[in-house]
Amino acid sequence: MSNVMTVAKERPLEKQQEDWQDRMELVKQKVGKDLNQTEWELLLYMAKLYNLNPLLNEIFAIKFRGQPAQIFTGRDGLLKIAHKSGMFDGMKTVLLVEQNGEVLETDIAPKGAEILGAKTYVWRRDMSHPVVASVKFSEYDKKRSIWLEKPDTMIKKCSESFALRRAFSIHALYIPEEFKQAQDDAFEGVSKNLEALEGKEGEPPEEPPEEQETVDPVYTELPPEVQRTINQNMDKVIGQLADLSDNDTKSIKQEIFDEYGTGSIEEMHYTELRNLYKDLSNRVKQSA
Repeated sequence: MSNVMTVAKERPLEKQQEDWQDRMELVKQKVGKDLNQTEWELLLYMAKLYNLNPLLNEIFAIKFRGQPAQIFTGRDGLLKIAHKSGMFDGMKTVLLVEQNGEVLETDIAPKGAEILGAKTYVWRRDMSHPVVASVKFSEYDKKRSIWLEKPDTMIKKCSESFALRRAFSIHALYIPEEFKQAQDDAFEGVSKNLEALEGKEGEPPEEPPEEQETVDPVYTELPPEVQRTINQNMDKVIGQLADLSDNDTKSIKQEIFDEYGTGSIEEMHYTELRNLYKDLSNRVKQSA
């Protein structure tokens, strides 16, 4: 046992962090067992893109009712991305409180003061001024559990996550606290992949106004493996429709794109593509 531990300590930290990629079956059982193939591939793509370890809950998926799974990280996952960029040069977060009619910036809320929100400053080594982001407490607070116990900590974490994404151009990766549906499903016991959240990031509050909708990437933002799967499925179902009608595949595609108000699948969002595929599959069944 001691020899194994010694070897583990001697391995480069970066190698230890990437070891999860050699344990795909364990990763799937822990965070991906209820995901379909497209969602699973998207989770792996995001994990590799941002070098986050699913086995350490640095990145995970939540399966919503009747909707595609959403990929999430925690505040510490965003902070890890910032550190690995080599440009991170510090971060400071203060509470915004109101006391005696005056708005103050403070580290800890004074007794009797109302918490209005939080503000985070993120410094980059290649910028002369910090990136600043503020969030409003009332747009997150759901008056439940950890938000009642640690309101200062929770609103600061939301502010830091917002600022880190903005400072390091982190796309399509959010914390659960920013999505109302993540919270609703968590409390109703509907989500299938919530094990990764237990005892980790607290309970997700309501989303901020600038990021209310679930992230829905455009086709061109999806990983190549997912794009290939979409193309194959679309070609197959359109071919089936062509066989059941007097039109060729080109005419059917044009008719579909006109109906959906788009010029090609490259302009469509992931959810739109899923809905389109379901719609076309139903047409095939009805025409068969």
